[in-house]
Amino acid sequence: MKERRLGRWVGWFLAWVALAWLPSLALAQSSRTSATDEASRFFGLTNLWEIHLTVDAKNWSAMQAGGGPRRGMGGGRPGFVEGIVRGWMGGGARRREAASPGSGVDDSGYPWGVGKVEIQGTGFTNASIRFKGVSSMVRAPNPFKRPFRIDLERGATNRRFMGVPEFVLNNNVNDATQMREALAYDLFRRAGLPAPRTAFARVYLTIPGRLARQHLGLYTVVEPVDRAFLRSRFTSDKGLLLKPDMMRGLAYLGDDWEVYAERYQPKGKVEPAEAERFIDFVRTLRTAGPDEIAEEWDRRIDPVAFARFVGLNAILANVDSFIGNGHNYYLFQAAGNGRLSFIPWDLNEAFGMHPVSGPSGDQMVTSVLRPNADPNNLVERFLGTPAMNRLYRAELERLMEETFDPRRLAADIDRIAAVTQPVVSAESRRAREDFERTVLRTRPPDSGDLSQPRHDMEQEFLREGYEPWGFPDAVYIDNMPLKNWIEGRARHVRDQLGGRIVGTRPRPRL
Repeated sequence: MKERRLGRWVGWFLAWVALAWLPSLALAQSSRTSATDEASRFFGLTNLWEIHLTVDAKNWSAMQAGGGPRRGMGGGRPGFVEGIVRGWMGGGARRREAASPGSGVDDSGYPWGVGKVEIQGTGFTNASIRFKGVSSMVRAPNPFKRPFRIDLERGATNRRFMGVPEFVLNNNVNDATQMREALAYDLFRRAGLPAPRTAFARVYLTIPGRLARQHLGLYTVVEPVDRAFLRSRFTSDKGLLLKPDMMRGLAYLGDDWEVYAERYQPKGKVEPAEAERFIDFVRTLRTAGPDEIAEEWDRRIDPVAFARFVGLNAILANVDSFIGNGHNYYLFQAAGNGRLSFIPWDLNEAFGMHPVSGPSGDQMVTSVLRPNADPNNLVERFLGTPAMNRLYRAELERLMEETFDPRRLAADIDRIAAVTQPVVSAESRRAREDFERTVLRTRPPDSGDLSQPRHDMEQEFLREGYEPWGFPDAVYIDNMPLKNWIEGRARHVRDQLGGRIVGTRPRPRL
C-alpha cells in the first residue's frame, strides 16, 4: 500500500514538473524559430541597414595591437607580408601568440575591442568589435574604413538584432562595384549550396575626441559560418568545422592531429573520432589507386555538391578561393558517417577581380574544364575519375542554364544599385566615380583617377599619414563594367563547353 502511494506521489510530482517545464520548452523552441525567421528578414540582396559604431580611443588602439596583418597600420606592408607568409606556413598558433595577454583574441589573431553598436536606431552597449581580413584590411582606402566583425553576444546573452547575434562588415576594398560579394553568395545559394546570406549597410564611426559620426560608406553585411549556420543548413551542427588557410587541395600531414590543427584551423572542440576520420580521408586521397578512389567519392563527399562548388568558383573566376590560392572556404564533416561539405567564404574578389591575377578581362577567359591552379590534389583526382569528370561537365552545363544567367544578374545589379548608389555617392569622390564606371556605365572605364590601390584624400581626417599597402608587383584592377564582364564570361564558358575554345589556367601569384 505504501509503495502504491509512493508511486502515485512520484507520478504526480513528475506530471507537475512536466507541466511546469513544457511552457518554457515551448517558449525556447518558439524563440529559436522566431530568431531564425527574423534573421531571414534581416538578410536580403537589397536590404540596407544603418549601423553606427562607437569605439573609444583606447579600444580602437587595442584593436590594432599585436602581430599578423595588423602590424604597420600606417602602411600595412610588414604586417601584410607577414600575414601571407604565416598563412602559407600554417601560422595560426603563431598569430595567437602575437596577441597581448588578456586582450580577448580569438583564432583570427585580431584582438576584440568593446564599443557601442547601433543598428537602425537600436543600441547595444559593451558590444564586441574586432577587425578581420588581410588585403581588405591593409588596402582600405582610408584609416577607418576597415573590415569589422561584430558580436553582440560575446560577454552577454540573448542580445540580437532581428535574430542576428553576430555578423561581418566587409569594406568591399578591391571591388569598385561594391556588390560582387553579395551577388556571388546569392549565386551559391541559388545553386543549392550552403552559403552565407548578405545585406548592405551604411556605416558610421565615432571615436570620441577624434571622429564624430564619420560616414565610412557602404559595407556588405555577411552571415558568419558558425554553429548556428551549420544548424540551419545541415541536420545538425555536430561534426568537424575547419577553415584551411593557403592550402590547395587537402594535404595529408601524417597521423598527428596537432599538425592538422595548425594548418586546417578547426573551429570549436574536436572529437578524436572525427579527427581520425578526416585524417583517414586525406590519407586515402593521397594513397588510393584509381579504382579505389572512384569507390570513395560518394562515401566521402557529396559529388554533386562538390562539382557545383568547384564549377561555380570556376565560372566566377574566383581565384582567391579553394581552386586558386587555397583559402577562403570552410569544410564541414558531419558527425558519424557524414560526408564532407564545402562552404564558400570571402567572395569579394569573384567575377574576375583578384588583384594579382591580371586584368579582369584576362580572368574572364580562364578555364572551367581545368579550373584549378596547380597543385590541387582533390580537384585533380576528382576530375581524373571518368565518372566524376562527366558529372562535373553536366553540373557546369546546369549552372550555366539555371544559375549564371546574365539577364537575371543584370536585373539584380540594377536592383542593388538603386539601393546602394546614394550611399556610395556620399562615401567619396573616388567611390562615386568608380561606381559610375563599373555599374552605371555613365563614365568611360579609363577616365579619371585610376590609381591603385584606391586612396581617399578628400577630407582632413583622412590625412593622417596613412597610405594603403600596394602589392610588390604591378596590380591590374581595371574598371570593366560588371555587366560587360558577366556577358563576356557567359559566352566564353559556353564556347569552352562546346569545344570551340580553350580557357587559360588561373594564375594566382600569392
